[in-house]
Amino acid sequence: MADHRTIVAEKKRVLMRTKLLDAAMRVFANRVGPTPVIDDVIREAKVSRGTFYNYFASIDEVLAAIGQAFSNEMTTDILPVYDVLTEPWQRAAVGFRLFLVRALLDRKWAGFVVRVDAWPHNSLVATYMSADLEHGRTQGQFAFDDVHVAADFLMGASIHCIQSIRQGVSDPNAYMDASVRMALASLGCSVTLQEQGTAFSASYLRAWASGELGASKPLWALNMNSKNGQTFLGAGAGAGADAIASVDLVFTTRSAS
Repeated sequence: MADHRTIVAEKKRVLMRTKLLDAAMRVFANRVGPTPVIDDVIREAKVSRGTFYNYFASIDEVLAAIGQAFSNEMTTDILPVYDVLTEPWQRAAVGFRLFLVRALLDRKWAGFVVRVDAWPHNSLVATYMSADLEHGRTQGQFAFDDVHVAADFLMGASIHCIQSIRQGVSDPNAYMDASVRMALASLGCSVTLQEQGTAFSASYLRAWASGELGASKPLWALNMNSKNGQTFLGAGAGAGADAIASVDLVFTTRSAS
């Protein structure tokens, strides 16, 4: 009986913690103006201040928990399409564009990540990014002085680009192309790699989003019939055949190994 009560109590605790985190995410995603405070969260969650303090010591602690969860979730979401890539310039271009694509398709997520430290230095995103950057520098594809500075620069650029896409740009795909090109330029990539990375990441992710690759997709990438989904897919109609061929090669090579 004691074990059963313990299980029930733990389940209730998890549910309440999740309720508070969901409420905080909604508040931050929809808020325009001053940074939300505890009262905003408990009002949204319809709980008392005492209940809040049973789970979190401060609003910063709530945000850190959501940021960590979002960062790790995003990494695991994209691993099926990202981890098969072997060239550092491919991984950098696809990884950077993926966050912008999600901003276009998932405004709620975008509204949250631009307001907080969504990618702390101990997150999976930071771990993968740092390893990829170091590998690219070793391979001679990237040129920068400090890997931590390079990672911080890309993360900062990502946040601002996500914000711009969320607020609305006249041509989301052209904006993504320019963003990826500049991201690769900031890493010291040659002009050739900048152009290859921009074209490859666009065609590769359209093939993934449309189901051509056969790789699994997270929930936020499933509804490609939406207006924004069609905006993203539409720009690639009839284009990028060379990049798509290289996508097939990537998956074929990985499957054979």
